[in-house]
Amino acid sequence: MSPILMYLLKAALYSGLLFAYYCVALRNQRQHRWNRAYLLTLTAASLQLPLVRIPLPGDAAASSAILRYTAAAFEVNGGGASGNAGSWQWAWIAYALVAATLLSRFGYAIWQLRNLIRGGRRQVSSTYQLILHPSVSSPFSFFRYIFWNPGTETLSAEGRHMLQHEQAHIRKGHSWDTLFMETVTALCWINPFFHLVKKELSIVHEFEADEVPAGNGQTAAYAENLLRQALHAPSAQLLIHHFSQPPVKRRIMMLTRHSKTRHAAIRKLMALPLAAGILFATSCTQQDPAAPVAETPSPAPEAVQSAPTASNEIFTLVEQPPSFIGGDEALNVYLGDNIRYPKEAIDKDTKGTIFVQFVVRADGSISDVKTVGKVIGSGLEQESIRVVKNMPKWKAGKQNGKFVNVQFVLPIRFVLE
Repeated sequence: MSPILMYLLKAALYSGLLFAYYCVALRNQRQHRWNRAYLLTLTAASLQLPLVRIPLPGDAAASSAILRYTAAAFEVNGGGASGNAGSWQWAWIAYALVAATLLSRFGYAIWQLRNLIRGGRRQVSSTYQLILHPSVSSPFSFFRYIFWNPGTETLSAEGRHMLQHEQAHIRKGHSWDTLFMETVTALCWINPFFHLVKKELSIVHEFEADEVPAGNGQTAAYAENLLRQALHAPSAQLLIHHFSQPPVKRRIMMLTRHSKTRHAAIRKLMALPLAAGILFATSCTQQDPAAPVAETPSPAPEAVQSAPTASNEIFTLVEQPPSFIGGDEALNVYLGDNIRYPKEAIDKDTKGTIFVQFVVRADGSISDVKTVGKVIGSGLEQESIRVVKNMPKWKAGKQNGKFVNVQFVLPIRFVLE
């Protein structure tokens, strides 16, 4: 499976689990700062968790040997033999086009706001700038700008409520959250949970901003003003915070809800074991089932195993590990010039990663070449052994100042694209 597709699937799984917990335990609770932080953390964690690599407890020495003496995988491309390769390429092109369209829409919305700022009459305050423009039907804010219709009085009771609401958006930095979520949903548009998080986060923003004008016994008057404005409010636009943004029913209900609810602390703390469980599941899925096991690898079949040389002491961990003369770049050049994708594997659409284990002798020669791990077949093991056995001499490893025999693993990834 494509690494990008696997990443997107994992991100969708993690975001779905975390958002499900939010819906069950946190949604519609009057703990707006916590909910806002949770939704933002949920999104960031879902993007990062698929990239996490957590080593599981095990044989420390063996793990060190594998991590240190396993080369970076070399990829062999079969060159379009796979019938699905073209379909995948077109699928990724379509995905990129949708993402580009959403980002363009994002940029167009910013351009529209810029035109409003340049075309409106500006009143500068210490904490915000009021942009008066006749095309503004309902007040809204974006960063330090509050967009206002010149016909709306700012000194009336309704005007004060709306102005305080938009000022709250500015003080709390809600526009940064909006920019972040718009970018994420544009690049990961295929993930439905990110779109749900974006919608829920915008509502939490309204909850936070509503608390300011509704304070000091103004709850009933503010709720009445909110309902009156909503009856003739336009639909919410991208990037901005409308005073009358729906859903109004949830906002009015939130104004009358008690700030302290039963088991509020438990609801918050229950997110910790959920996060720990997801991290543990992430660490458990990092082990490649086809990867070789350190020190005691699974032997390959006799058909794909070369005869071992006379046994001397073989090290799996030394002070100075062996290396291909010229480094990894020279090794990749050698493999690229010499390895060939077997015709049988191309005909059968066989692909996968072959792990070739060998010993770099004290004189730099290669011996005891064999494959370890899962057998894929179709000649991939034989070709991998052939190219490794024909390698030129390496720079031998050293232990206590002496050249010694060191075991090494070279992954060769065969793909058909």
